[in-house]
Amino acid sequence: SRVTSRGRRFTSSLCECIVIFPGNGPAMSTARTQHNTRQQQRQQTRTQILDAAIEVFARSGFEATSLAGIAARAGVKKALVQYHFSTKEQLWQSAASRLWTERNARLAEVMSNYSDTDALANMRRGFTALLEFTRENPQWLWFMFHEAAANGDRLQWLIDEFLREDYRLGEQFVRQFQGEGQMREGSPLYLLHLISGALTYNLMVAPLTHRVTDVDLASPESIARQVTLLQTLLAPQED
Repeated sequence: SRVTSRGRRFTSSLCECIVIFPGNGPAMSTARTQHNTRQQQRQQTRTQILDAAIEVFARSGFEATSLAGIAARAGVKKALVQYHFSTKEQLWQSAASRLWTERNARLAEVMSNYSDTDALANMRRGFTALLEFTRENPQWLWFMFHEAAANGDRLQWLIDEFLREDYRLGEQFVRQFQGEGQMREGSPLYLLHLISGALTYNLMVAPLTHRVTDVDLASPESIARQVTLLQTLLAPQED
């Protein structure tokens, strides 16, 4: 019949559409799965390379580091490192960016719980967050120290990308607590450096201190005590 014939033509056309545009078909589903798997593998490899690069750059500095050394640390071929990062400079910048991005995200998450009624608790929260991140990721300091010693183009890149903003926010942090009467008067820049040194130097020498004194400066208990002492030293002077 005419209706049956039309129905067969419609069904035939629909089947052709599925073949030509198989968006919901099993073949497309398999292809999509394979594509997603390849993307995940590429991302996993990139992360693996970045992890290795962060460790090697932090330990040896830029000049003493090679792509072959990073590849060996990552357990991949050098060609695969160059596939993801065309130059050592690009890899170094990507490694530095990840460190600072993760640090800033950690600090922002902690300070998002800012209390309008307890300024001292806010200060303590910020100090503790930086200490804990540095304990887990000391590499960000070594990146900065290596490039400060070299005093070249990579240091300028760090300044332009991260450090200038670090200084601005750090001085703003000091001024805020000075304004709230929770921190002694003085140059925000000088106080910022004293605070930064107090929060990071102890962690850098923690292995040495532990071997000499058997005191672990990186333990949660030591960190809590150091933060308490730092807040006491920073408290406004009484007349």
